[in-house]
Amino acid sequence: MTRIIRVTYYSTLRTDNDLLRLDESLNQLATLYQFRSPDEPTYGILTVSQSYCLRMLYFHGPQTMSELAAGLQVQLSTMTGVIDQLEAKKLVRRTAHPDDRRSLRVDLTAKGKKLYHSAHDVFLLYLKRLFHARTAADREKILTFLDDLMQAIHDWRQHSEGRRRNGKENS
Repeated sequence: MTRIIRVTYYSTLRTDNDLLRLDESLNQLATLYQFRSPDEPTYGILTVSQSYCLRMLYFHGPQTMSELAAGLQVQLSTMTGVIDQLEAKKLVRRTAHPDDRRSLRVDLTAKGKKLYHSAHDVFLLYLKRLFHARTAADREKILTFLDDLMQAIHDWRQHSEGRRRNGKENS
């Protein structure tokens, strides 16, 4: 009986250590992927928010300020500041909305497209080396795990938001 308890305890401890390693790796990955370094701004001139904004415009085309704010999960006032900064760098422009005279759309300038495209291509080149060195089966396992991981994070966020709405502390 004591032996079974020890094996279970060791197995649980090992799993907990692996979970802590996964947690730390995810934190470091998020930090690296978001290009957060006080000494090294994104693409030489951009903040994290600015780079995410360029990414959204690059892949989804012109957006209203509200669409950008919703897509990036920030307040509209925050988005306005980000767009002001990107516009000052001549990476985006505000244009009249074709269907709503009261609204503006934000679009990438040629300079913004070129900056994002070149930086993204270099990033993908490094991922390609890593990814193509693996078998198709291993790549599929990685992608499936990442899908499962994103779903777990989404579930956790939904649970946390529900607890906040109900006036309970997050656990």
